[in-house]
Amino acid sequence: MELFKGELIEEKLRLYFLNSGYYVVRGIIYYFERNEITDIDLFLYGRVSIMRRERTNVDIKNKKSPKAFERILWAKGLQQLLGFDSCVVATSEKKESVKNYAMRHNTTLLDGNFLQKLNYDLANRLSEEEFLTSLSKIISYKEFNNQTWKTLYEASKSRLLDELDFSGYNKTVLFLRYFLKNYFDPQKKEIALRAIYIFLSHSLLILDYLLKDIAFLEHEARKQVLGAGFKYGNLGEDGINRTIEMALKIANSKVGIGDIKKSLNAIEIDILKDYFSKNEIIKSVFKSAIAFEKHAFNRVLTPPNELEADLKSNIAVMLDYFKINRKQFFGA
Repeated sequence: MELFKGELIEEKLRLYFLNSGYYVVRGIIYYFERNEITDIDLFLYGRVSIMRRERTNVDIKNKKSPKAFERILWAKGLQQLLGFDSCVVATSEKKESVKNYAMRHNTTLLDGNFLQKLNYDLANRLSEEEFLTSLSKIISYKEFNNQTWKTLYEASKSRLLDELDFSGYNKTVLFLRYFLKNYFDPQKKEIALRAIYIFLSHSLLILDYLLKDIAFLEHEARKQVLGAGFKYGNLGEDGINRTIEMALKIANSKVGIGDIKKSLNAIEIDILKDYFSKNEIIKSVFKSAIAFEKHAFNRVLTPPNELEADLKSNIAVMLDYFKINRKQFFGA
């Protein structure tokens, strides 16, 4: 697929930041209460240390009239609205005054001289456009109200902007379960596998952000925090209890809170909390997220049974959690 000038520079910059060690997502739609506000050209996520993560929005304009001052103003405002750590503006503009304006407002500027030197071979990766085209061919039907797989993927990307929490994680793995099951359909197998890799990558990125706050807790304390988050989301057990009580009163339901709690307690989250509370796994989650992103976009798709051992372990734990047979999946 031939890319337009703007799409091509976005892909080259994505590779530049990937090679610099960032997790990179291209073309994220920013929503507020289901209203589409804007789109972000690149989202960068970096693991600075065991306790610190860095999030950055990148605005890219490679045009004859890039309106660089306006783009700096826009990118800086978006950074503050999202609570990100920094912002970057990539522009074809080369004026010294633009550099000075960016510096004054703590904005990293990648100017026309920098963009002209970008020279990356894109042959081994699918572009975002190719990835979206393949996902748009399949409809979810009953499970997700006839939405295309492209729509599900776009929604997963958007969660990375403002749902790096347990609720965001739980939503993402719900979609992951759907794609794991569709992998057994011969007609959807290849596209489903790409979706599995990218949704697993997104879930691990969210988890990495959560783990930074509990990395120094004792092992059992980490398990408790993770267990409550996987089961009850952001509200926690007390919040869930209050929500259930209120809902039952409003509905005047005869179902007791004990019955609902019993069904919640039946959710087997021990597999997840035991696995992700381990020190060696905590250290590798970010690395695994980047690796799965790479496999999702590789032009030559690697089957699950040929993945690196640590990546196979990440898939295996999700298969066990969803009670999907490992042997059947890896041998499919």
